[in-house]
Amino acid sequence: MTQGVQDPLGGLFSDPFHGTVRGEAIRAAQERERKPLRGRIPGEVGIWVFIFGDMMAFGLMFIVFMSARMDEPETFEQSRRTLHLAFGALNTLLLLVGSLLVVRGIRALRTGTGRAPLLFALCWLCGLCFVINKFIEYSWVTGDGHTMGTNMFYGYYFMLTGVHLLHLLLAMVGMALMYRISKRDVLAAKDMRNIEALGAYWHLVDLLWVILFPLIYLMRV
Repeated sequence: MTQGVQDPLGGLFSDPFHGTVRGEAIRAAQERERKPLRGRIPGEVGIWVFIFGDMMAFGLMFIVFMSARMDEPETFEQSRRTLHLAFGALNTLLLLVGSLLVVRGIRALRTGTGRAPLLFALCWLCGLCFVINKFIEYSWVTGDGHTMGTNMFYGYYFMLTGVHLLHLLLAMVGMALMYRISKRDVLAAKDMRNIEALGAYWHLVDLLWVILFPLIYLMRV
């Protein structure tokens, strides 16, 4: 029996990995899957409510950080110079590559190329490298004698990067779920929505770091 993938509009077309395409209507349905869906928010509404709420919370923390920086510019600048820029730059690259892999993985599911599980696995590996790199950086910073209690800068440094690290760990759990879903022979419309929602969360984590990196590592007085 030919396995199928359910179209978001209710149609059924053959599974791109194991089935065959039969009929003009089925081919048309598959073609719709290959193109970005217009007029529809990817994923679930709930994930976007969470994303915007999380962005607002981080936005408040960024404002507080900038306010404290204005109060103690010399302390923040001297402390910033003690950070290891290479760690932050490498983590930025890892998350950007991870976001690219997410985009290509979701596209692979829509076009049926069969590479989605591999791309999601590679994205998860980028996250793992980020975590390892961050803990090495923490060990170097603490090895230099800096802790949350050293001054205001290091207090915010450990708080902001620590909260972001927690977000990344959650994103890695989501990426593992994306990998598991993409391995299924049959993908329903709900499966695609879940993958889109989890992918959107990964992009949020990436965006937050893209803001954190220059804010903490690069911005000078």
